[in-house]
Amino acid sequence: MGTEPNTILLVDDDSLVANSLARLLRTKGYDVSMCPDPKAALVICKKRTFDLIITDQHMPVMYGTEFAQQAKKLQPAARIILISSYSDFEQVINAFNMVAIDQQVLKPWDNSDLLKVVDEQLQLSFEMSWQEQRAKHDGDTKSLSANTLLRAG
Repeated sequence: MGTEPNTILLVDDDSLVANSLARLLRTKGYDVSMCPDPKAALVICKKRTFDLIITDQHMPVMYGTEFAQQAKKLQPAARIILISSYSDFEQVINAFNMVAIDQQVLKPWDNSDLLKVVDEQLQLSFEMSWQEQRAKHDGDTKSLSANTLLRAG
């Protein structure tokens, strides 16, 4: 991908889980920011861009699916992984249908499987970003060509 490390926002109110997951992701060279409160995480999303957001489903202030829906509005290019238990099935399906969640990881997870999912989602984020830049460049080129033709005529 690029020379800069991928940025990941980790939202989980359980500090043991969050610290463990952050440590795992940092060993792979990712730039990880942690936030235990989803409302505070939304404020962070207004100030900083992330390639990937990982959120827990069960948090006291709001569910991860609700957070994901709001975060996606602030960070439409970010991929979102929801960590949940199987009992959250209906809420997760609704969030998938609303295009807020890109991937779900069930508890308990296997670290190597989780890292594979993270890598896949970051690759998709990179590809989407590249396509958006290409489309913007193509649009700029078309505008330049149209302006050049208007001036020449």
